[in-house]
Amino acid sequence: MRFLRQKPIVHTETNGRKYFYIADFYCAEYKLVIEIDGKVHDYQKEYDYNRDIVLNRLGLTVLRFKNEELNDMKSVHKKIAELISV
Repeated sequence: MRFLRQKPIVHTETNGRKYFYIADFYCAEYKLVIEIDGKVHDYQKEYDYNRDIVLNRLGLTVLRFKNEELNDMKSVHKKIAELISV
């Protein structure tokens, strides 16, 4: 799998309003966005939720990991593999 880091994603609504997001990691082959959430995300849950809705409407799947989960990369790899094998 090939991932791009800090991939800009632009979406324009029918009313002309543009949304600009930067995905932490993006795999075009699987239309997969992986987000690594630090402590700041504890305070912006509504923003993240709405952002995920927009990305899902674009046909993208969003998978989120907390920073602490990266201590067990085997588990992270397993979750990604399970998601793309569906």
